[in-house]
Amino acid sequence: MDVDLYSPAAVRDPWPVLADIRRAGPVVWNSRIDHWMVTSDRLCRQVLLDPERFILSPVTAPFFGAAAFIAIDEREPHDAIRGVWAVTFQRQTLDRLEGVVAEIAERMIDSFAPRLEDGETVDLVRAYCRDLPAYVIAHMLGVPPAHRADIVRWSDLMGAAGGTPNVDRQTDPRWLASEGAKAELAGFLLAEIEHRRRRPGDDLISQIVHSDVGRGMSNEAIMQNARQLLFAGNETTAKWLGHIVVTLASHPAIRDAAIEDASLIAPTIEEIMRWEPVVMRIPRVALNDTEIGGTPVRAGDQILLLTGAANRDPDRYADPDRLDIGRPHQAHLGFGFGMHSCLGVTLARLEARVATTRLLARTPHYRLAGPADYGAFGLRGPSCVEVTARRHGD
Repeated sequence: MDVDLYSPAAVRDPWPVLADIRRAGPVVWNSRIDHWMVTSDRLCRQVLLDPERFILSPVTAPFFGAAAFIAIDEREPHDAIRGVWAVTFQRQTLDRLEGVVAEIAERMIDSFAPRLEDGETVDLVRAYCRDLPAYVIAHMLGVPPAHRADIVRWSDLMGAAGGTPNVDRQTDPRWLASEGAKAELAGFLLAEIEHRRRRPGDDLISQIVHSDVGRGMSNEAIMQNARQLLFAGNETTAKWLGHIVVTLASHPAIRDAAIEDASLIAPTIEEIMRWEPVVMRIPRVALNDTEIGGTPVRAGDQILLLTGAANRDPDRYADPDRLDIGRPHQAHLGFGFGMHSCLGVTLARLEARVATTRLLARTPHYRLAGPADYGAFGLRGPSCVEVTARRHGD
């Protein structure tokens, strides 16, 4: 198939395109971008569980840095670095962070709730969704509050480079802007690393600097891992929050149920992640001549695991295109799978639950002022969600 996954129409509404690909087969060649496209949940999981046959995309290391654990396919070094932070991202540890998340959420709502009450239109991505997870991960990394706006700016510029595959790294303005942001963030983090060597704390940077693993790493390698953690720790959650805001406004019965019964918020936002995921595709490369679901794949062939399509795979989910908060639990691919699954998934769920709970408590009947804008396919989420307050008699 000759499919443009990155056209404005596909970014805005990818589901008809993904349905067309699924109808063509579970493994389909895209002649436009020279990639295999995989839509099956089962096959996506098989590929993600097999790093001996399917390795990371060549773009992963240049984007994050070759020393970042997200760019390492070898199990031992990957697990050693990831393991430094594993305890911090466990539920028992993160439960103590809930008050911090709630405080940040309330402070941000305080800044825009009066404007809504006065009849203004507010972009909730900028006023709420975008900054909240950035501020939380910055807090965990020990980043001073004065630099939080820089963290958001650097992350946004980095994320903009992931919109399309095979970009020209010499001329593409998004890639060049991303590289500039990465360099600025690197300089900031290297200074923070040196500071933690002299004055360690209990933050995430101090943890890796003074760990057994960190003592054998260069400052550059530590920086790449901290930069990856900071980027991944805010970019995807921000987009998930944007999806939540839009989806709840578009499904008032589901929103009303969550307002009436707060215990429904966790399953509601989890179903939104399945139904409207952030990570729409995961790239891999075939290491040798092999096959996927019986389809021959040659060594060096590039593969797009269309996790967005897999999250609506009818072989796994009944009536998959329907948003169903009462759906029996079945793990989705919204947070990845296998060795490179999301380290911060528990943190993301905590942030999304607290942020949604606080938003619905303070501005329960907001409504969309217009259609949401979406900036990219690969890491997909609303870039602008303008809302107004619903007034009595509307």
